[in-house]
Amino acid sequence: MNQNLCIYSESLLLSLCKEIEYIGYRSKNINTSLKTCQNKILFKRLVLELEKLNKIRTKIISISEDMFRENSKDLSTEFFLEIIKRSNTFQLI
Repeated sequence: MNQNLCIYSESLLLSLCKEIEYIGYRSKNINTSLKTCQNKILFKRLVLELEKLNKIRTKIISISEDMFRENSKDLSTEFFLEIIKRSNTFQLI
């Protein structure tokens, strides 16, 4: 039973790490596009997507902090929190 829980936890942490990495990558691409965008409709859509990504990032940060509070002695949780904090650079205009 504990082995299954451990595998699930590692899988969850990995998924959240991948999501944070994607958000950072996508945010940088959106900011690059915003600098050269000529179309007002596209510009507005990109800004909305960036805001959505930042909301998701905030939720993941909250989840990671809650996980750390519950199990602060777990090395993988501590590592996860460190990764999340390092990516805590919001990509707003």
